[in-house]
Amino acid sequence: MGSSELYTGAASVSTTATRGFLSTVSGPAAVTRSARSSLATSSFARSGVAGSRFFSAEDEKKDDETEEAGAEEEGGDADDETEQLRTELEEKDAQVKDLNDKLLRTLADMENLRERTRRQAESAEKFAIQGFCKDLLDVADNLGRAVSTVDIGDEQDAGKTKATLVSLHEGVLMVEKQLVSAFAKHGVEKYDPTGDQFDPNDHMALFNVPMADGAEAGTVAAVTKAGYKLHDRVIRPAEVGVYQA
Repeated sequence: MGSSELYTGAASVSTTATRGFLSTVSGPAAVTRSARSSLATSSFARSGVAGSRFFSAEDEKKDDETEEAGAEEEGGDADDETEQLRTELEEKDAQVKDLNDKLLRTLADMENLRERTRRQAESAEKFAIQGFCKDLLDVADNLGRAVSTVDIGDEQDAGKTKATLVSLHEGVLMVEKQLVSAFAKHGVEKYDPTGDQFDPNDHMALFNVPMADGAEAGTVAAVTKAGYKLHDRVIRPAEVGVYQA
């Protein structure tokens, strides 16, 4: 064996020994690095889970706070709406009370008006002919004066009797004239249908009269009682006799 071969073998041994030494030396270090890496990974995983749990709790807390805030806001809105409805209800109750009072007062006024109208109607009906009666009082006074002028005595004086009858006649004519005036003042009109065509609305036929020369059948021949109208309304038909057809 030469020296060069010996050197080469020594170098190989040396190299191999060096590699083994380095391998021996680097082995624990590598193991240490690997362990640290595993620990770091495990720690990161645990920290990730913890962080995830932490964030989840925070999110839930925030959600709860948001929900509570929303509930408080909704509760506040509900309270405001309830208060508004209560205020409107109180206003409506006040309006209903006011309208009820007005209705009761109106009903009372209407009842008073109805009673007052009834009394006025009764009074008007009872005293409707008051003016007519006042006008007839003068007629009654004149009729009394006419009667008082007649002095019936035992003496048979033709001249005195004639004067009495003339005075009585004048007094009766005056009374009749005044009575007609009173009737006319109140719309009462006397009518005599002699010669008119018979009208069952204005006349009451009591008997038939035989036909006479120049007469027309169905006309009024005689009047036994004059008729009267009040403002063109018949209040008493005339009692008549009619020419027989």
